[in-house]
Amino acid sequence: MEKNSNTLKNFTSIVTVDAESLHSYKFERNEIKVHNLNKSSRNEEFFISYIKTRDVISSSLEVSRAIPDEDLQDAVEIKAYDELGLDPGTEYKISYFEAETNDTSNRLLNVLAIDANLAKTQFEPVRAKTRYLDYVTAAPFLIRALYQKNVLEDSETHCFVYFQKKDSFLAVYRGGKYVYSKSLRYSLHEISEKFCELLGERIEEEDFYTLLSREGMKLSNPAYQQYLMQLFGEVFLYINDVLIFAKRGYGIDVVDRFYIGSEIGIINGIEEYSKSYLGLESFDFNFNIAINSKEWYVDQMHILMVLAAQAYLESPDDAENFTIFKRPPAFLKRPSGKLFAAIGVALLLTLAYPAFQVIYGSVLSFNQLAIDEEYQILYKKNSEIKSILESLEAQKTSLQEKRDLQNERLNFRKKLLNEIHDKKAKYPMKGVIIDELVTLINSRGIKIEKIEILDGEITLSLLSKNEKRLTELLKDISHKNRYAVSTKEISKKEARAFYTSDVSVKVQ
Repeated sequence: MEKNSNTLKNFTSIVTVDAESLHSYKFERNEIKVHNLNKSSRNEEFFISYIKTRDVISSSLEVSRAIPDEDLQDAVEIKAYDELGLDPGTEYKISYFEAETNDTSNRLLNVLAIDANLAKTQFEPVRAKTRYLDYVTAAPFLIRALYQKNVLEDSETHCFVYFQKKDSFLAVYRGGKYVYSKSLRYSLHEISEKFCELLGERIEEEDFYTLLSREGMKLSNPAYQQYLMQLFGEVFLYINDVLIFAKRGYGIDVVDRFYIGSEIGIINGIEEYSKSYLGLESFDFNFNIAINSKEWYVDQMHILMVLAAQAYLESPDDAENFTIFKRPPAFLKRPSGKLFAAIGVALLLTLAYPAFQVIYGSVLSFNQLAIDEEYQILYKKNSEIKSILESLEAQKTSLQEKRDLQNERLNFRKKLLNEIHDKKAKYPMKGVIIDELVTLINSRGIKIEKIEILDGEITLSLLSKNEKRLTELLKDISHKNRYAVSTKEISKKEARAFYTSDVSVKVQ
């Protein structure tokens, strides 16, 4: 990946290629146009293609978690040859990625195997025109770009069905991650052949495609309509079987969205079959991103390739890149380039070292003179600053002593003023309170035996011939909102003719 990081920045356009038909599109400045590969600019265009699902052998394998990561590739290849029934005499390009599982003992791996010779022969015609092929991946993996480029939300489970002329596939993604894919036996070519077989007459394949793209599932010819309904009923029963297998095998509870489309365009009326046979509402497999995409229909595989190329250019990752026709790294990153660079550097070092010593010695001498001169200047400034600091320190000490003396005088005066205020403000206030209380007591014909004032609380020792008068007095005082009044008891001793009570009054 590192070796491509510099060259990836130089591309100005993306060229998508169908290796089988050699149909090609160029995406540049947010517009997509039909492209002639013979006129490609190899240094400015990023070339991408894909491997049809029918040419990919895929399955899930369980591998022990005890196997170290560095040995995992070898273990997967051995197990793939054994369990996927791969031909031992054929070389395969095998890749894998881990899927979610609750098994704590084994990893669940999605494994894909591609015939290396097939990949070479299939893409050789493309390489002959473009010289390089920067990115090649399996068709179902292109869908991941819809999530990487935020075209689709990655919080749901989505199923995709896409009919192509020579292949068709079903793919399932959960949470934006690949779960399962399968090549479907009903390609558009196969559907055309089956239709002719049911009809009992030959219809040109391209004419059948035109019929489907224009009239959809509701043909104007009643005989055609009857056989088309029968044929697509079989197709969707088969798709339902595949989807049930995927749901059971990979723990899929529900499919939130079902996307369906085709190489020849949207087939009107096909959504009724997905609802009837699959119980799913369908959405068009149509993700046009170009500003001129409404001018004509573009095979959605080319749209997916554009998105995948953009995602790769933004964050290069060759884990799912099966191309064998990559661009060579820059000259200095090739072994021969590194060798020439090493020789050149060694030669330069050999010639440069003596010159470096002479120049370095002269520079050191010049620097030493400059440093000595600067030291004398700084030393003089340092002495001046020390003298100033000593003078300032003496002034600071003198001012601190004066400040302490003034603070002492200030605190004395504050204390004196507070005492004067207390005598003027608080003592008369106590007199007013006592006067008001005495007035209330006299109004009830009660006598005062003693008055005590402590911590702002006045305690009155009262004498009354009548217990009721004491009770009413307490009510009178409590009616004054600024007093809090309380008493522990009202008592009368047998030897005395008066009721007594110690009443506490506190100003609120």
